Amino acid sequence: MRAAVPSHDVFEATPNPYLLLAADSPTFTIIGVNEAYLRATMTQREAIMGRSLFEVFPDDPATPEAFGERNLRASLDRAIQTGLPDRMAVQHYNIRGSDGVFVERHWRPLSVPVTGPGGEVLSLIHYVEDVTSDVAGARETQTALTASDARYRAIVESSTDYAMVAMDLSGTITTWNSGAEHVLGWRAEEMVGRPTETFFTEEDRAAAIPAQEMRTALEQGRGIDERWHLRKDGSRFWASGELMPLKDEAGAVIGFLKILRDRTSQREVEQALVEQTDILRSVTDHVSEAVFRLDPDGTILLANPAAGRLFGWPAGELVGRNLHETLHHHREDGTAFPAEDCIFVRALREGTPIFAEETVFFRQDGTPVPVTCTNAPLLREREVVGAVVTVTDLTQRKRAAEQQDILNHELSHRLKNTLAIVQSIATQTLRGVTERHLVEAFERRVLALSRAHDVLVQRSWASARMRGVMESVLVMQADLDRFALDGPDLDISPQAALSLSLLLHEMATNALKYGSLSTAAGKVRISWRTEIDPSPTLVLDWAEIDGPPVVPPSNRGGFGSKLIRMGLLGTRVAALDYAPVGLRAEFRAPLADVLVQVR
Repeated sequence: MRAAVPSHDVFEATPNPYLLLAADSPTFTIIGVNEAYLRATMTQREAIMGRSLFEVFPDDPATPEAFGERNLRASLDRAIQTGLPDRMAVQHYNIRGSDGVFVERHWRPLSVPVTGPGGEVLSLIHYVEDVTSDVAGARETQTALTASDARYRAIVESSTDYAMVAMDLSGTITTWNSGAEHVLGWRAEEMVGRPTETFFTEEDRAAAIPAQEMRTALEQGRGIDERWHLRKDGSRFWASGELMPLKDEAGAVIGFLKILRDRTSQREVEQALVEQTDILRSVTDHVSEAVFRLDPDGTILLANPAAGRLFGWPAGELVGRNLHETLHHHREDGTAFPAEDCIFVRALREGTPIFAEETVFFRQDGTPVPVTCTNAPLLREREVVGAVVTVTDLTQRKRAAEQQDILNHELSHRLKNTLAIVQSIATQTLRGVTERHLVEAFERRVLALSRAHDVLVQRSWASARMRGVMESVLVMQADLDRFALDGPDLDISPQAALSLSLLLHEMATNALKYGSLSTAAGKVRISWRTEIDPSPTLVLDWAEIDGPPVVPPSNRGGFGSKLIRMGLLGTRVAALDYAPVGLRAEFRAPLADVLVQVR
């Protein structure tokens, strides 16, 4: 074959990379180059013209296994010797950039000899096609395939929690991974060649379930089921299974792959949850309180039968309605109640609990219902997903409380009348007594009992607040700002309230006569606390401040002193210290006798 040297215009205009070489092996001097070649090789015309091809394009020392220079030189020599074009396989031949750093390149070279009249080779037209992207893509694909195959094998063999069983179209097992051995108990050499139905239960084999699963997989592309399966030792386990067809390259089904996972423990948990749900539903269906399950927007997702009965709604019609808009839309005075002002709406949005909050809900017919509400937020990963609201009807309780209040006021009226009669009788009886201070002391003690009675009436004679008892008695002797009270406001029993009122009355009376309250600047600090060791005890401290110098009594005193020495609840645990700077006293009583007993 004889090739003519292309014209200069054609040589330059062609988009393909061409190089014109002298046939001066082994130098192969560059005597012509087009723009496409210069772009492909990142070179400049003036930098390569007249130089040896292999001086311009030496081998990359970082890839000694490439042999690009050696292979190309051999190809050029063959073209000169045979006078025929020489096409090479794809060559890994990196080229050096302008910064001296080699860049990866892969080429498909073609060398065509240009011959003279006598058939002698005058020069060589060297054409190259840059196939770097193709080679890189193929390499990446191969790497991905290799990695994918490796991952597949690794997944199949290392997935000990998943039994992966391959079978042919007849259901005969062909592959049995380590997960199958772990889950089912048989080794691969025991199961390959045996029918799949081996690990199905007797009842499923009788019902032809294995064949049914294969038909479903063929018709629907996969078959998913949950059922009991057998282990080698004969025990049963609940498995989640999936069967899918295996196809060859032509798309023909050649078998099936079954993947199993032991879900026995999860099933037990799910069944326990179902049972708990049934129990919970049974409880909510039979309690007297209205119970609502709300979504984050306040929409009712569940309402128990008591909710329907309490608010006059037919069964099921509360579900899907907004709780506030349906039952809490107005205030007790009849004015509209916007949702943004509602404490329950805010609690639902913010995920905060509410305990026994009193309010008024409305029945379907508009009748108000006094209730207490408890809001229990439901959170999932710190996000509010709803709430459970329990509503208790207070109608009967309020009626009973009103009736009790009437009875208490009647009892209070009669008891006050009795105390007044006692005081009147005492006054008449003691009219002739010349020591009037004794009579006045008696009357004040009766009045102290009356004040304690007033405090007890407020709590239906069931209990009294300790601070309230103190203030009601002390105010009889001096302004309350002369007393510093410090201690927990306990609920105390009626007996403790009466005893405390008499004790404080006597202490304040003495302070007013002889102690700190007898001066304008004097004060009394009363503090109380509870102690655990050696047994739960209430400790009451009395300390007089800024009064006159204290002089201890010369005798045991009269009835008032006796009341003080008796202490709280008659325990007779009373320590009195007549220090010159002011009287100090400490009283102790068993905490169980002081506090209200919860029955």
